Amino acid sequence: MTPVYSRDGSAEFNEKLHQTLSTMADKVEQVLGDNLTALILGGGYGRGEGGVILVDGAEMPYNDLDLTLMVVRKSKIPWTGLQSVGNTFAKELHIHVDFSRPLTIQDVEKWPNWLMWHDLVNGHVVLKGPSDILISHAPSAVREQLPTIEGTRLLLNRGAGLLWALKIVRNSEKEPDNDFIRRNYYKCALALGDALLIAYRCYTTKYFGRDSLFRDLQYKRPALVSFDLLPLYNEALRFKFRPDQLPYTPKNEDDLMSLAEVWGMVFLHVEKVRTGQRWTSLDEYVNWPGIRENDQHTLSVLFRNFARNLQGGKLGLRYPREILYRQLPILLGLVKPKAGDWPKETNRFLSVWDKFN
Repeated sequence: MTPVYSRDGSAEFNEKLHQTLSTMADKVEQVLGDNLTALILGGGYGRGEGGVILVDGAEMPYNDLDLTLMVVRKSKIPWTGLQSVGNTFAKELHIHVDFSRPLTIQDVEKWPNWLMWHDLVNGHVVLKGPSDILISHAPSAVREQLPTIEGTRLLLNRGAGLLWALKIVRNSEKEPDNDFIRRNYYKCALALGDALLIAYRCYTTKYFGRDSLFRDLQYKRPALVSFDLLPLYNEALRFKFRPDQLPYTPKNEDDLMSLAEVWGMVFLHVEKVRTGQRWTSLDEYVNWPGIRENDQHTLSVLFRNFARNLQGGKLGLRYPREILYRQLPILLGLVKPKAGDWPKETNRFLSVWDKFN
């Protein structure tokens, strides 16, 4: 039976995509040989909720393909061959084809309950290998409700995407593709609601039905109504499924800054829920010297943190991502003082974020 990769796509779309993915999986197997344990499709299409757009009357995929590689030996990966396969199918589908860093079964058995692993376990299609390989080997805790820090990390990542979009509208960088700014706008908008669902332990991997979950959460937590987030969240969900059915209105700097203000309010709220602290403003949060990610500061990883800081020309035991939580509200213009050399500081922030997101 053909998997459903997109609920909004026709049966013909899903069948065609399935045939393409099956061919791609065969090519990956040819490249990796007996080193391949499994090839797994995650993301929107792995959940059965991938985006679809009409191009000259034909249904085409919109989202990237997120492919997880499971192998026997991580040191034996012919990356040139894999890149060639990815490029071939990226041209055919007109989307990015992203292969993960390779994983072994032993890696999967040690997965922490992070959002990326939680979503992958709860929404995937195995293109090659045993169909139950993740369910059989991932820790049961990965399928449970996420810790609140995952909401904080999600907001950091989508806030960084919003900052990147600001760089482009301020002419500090060329737009990577024609829909980059609008896509990152809606990704950030979606993350605002998702982070609150994580914070209050209502999150599910499936996007269908999250509007109802968020509406119920607002009913139970009236303080959230002040964010006026539900209309924006519903619009972001519509963009997630059928971006071509939303009126195409380019997002300008005012739009991005308005969203940044809501990001700041939600971010502060989630952090207050998570930590029990009672900051009255983002300024207080930014000046708080405490550690945000405790799991990255156990005794077993302090030497790793020191080494990574040393590579960046700094001394310290804190995980390099720690400083980003304090810098992002500044770079988004949400606290005082404002950033000095905004383009330079933004480039530095995004460089660190790219390495440690």
